[in-house]
Amino acid sequence: MKVLITGSTSELGKQVVNWFTTYYNDYQFIELNDLSDSAFLSGLFKTQNFDAVLHLPATATENRQGLRNLLQAAQGSWADNQDAHRFLLITANPYEGELMLKEYHQQYGMNLLVSSCEPTFDTPDFPFVFSSIAQAQISSNQTVPVYAKGQEVPDWFWVEEPACAIDILFHQAEAGKTYSIGGMNNWKRSDLEYSPVVQTVLQNYSIANAR
Repeated sequence: MKVLITGSTSELGKQVVNWFTTYYNDYQFIELNDLSDSAFLSGLFKTQNFDAVLHLPATATENRQGLRNLLQAAQGSWADNQDAHRFLLITANPYEGELMLKEYHQQYGMNLLVSSCEPTFDTPDFPFVFSSIAQAQISSNQTVPVYAKGQEVPDWFWVEEPACAIDILFHQAEAGKTYSIGGMNNWKRSDLEYSPVVQTVLQNYSIANAR
């Protein structure tokens, strides 16, 4: 399968490429981050015969302008067999592209879907998530300090989690639908110290780093 991916320079984009190339050896990714030239895009679709598009715009502007160009190029290239192709938009704000995708889905029968995605952090960011102060508190069996007043709900996800979710959406989700990655089961930060599961994870982390 040949896939055009945009936004591959972002942390999420890099992880998505890494995830798909790890688990799908027969996938070929073409990375493109400049979507301003509609004529170039149309020519690219005709010569490359893409099977699918993974669009991960970094900004709202890229979403609005680039999405329209991508959709026009894809629709023209896939006109003879829309069902055999897939177009997946992943964005922080699904409303930016939802109406446009539904328009193309309803008018041309394109295999389109859109999903929102919460912000992510990668493994190198982990020391900043659990600071050295928190580690010291854990090792001395004291309460771990929480962000602000502790009433905030965590809205950051380890980057491999949405990459896995994008894999599922890409292969199994119903066309013409809007999905959401994240949320639904978050805890307030002040609740963390009362969770046996979180306590066990933190204790194991402390023990592992004390060796």
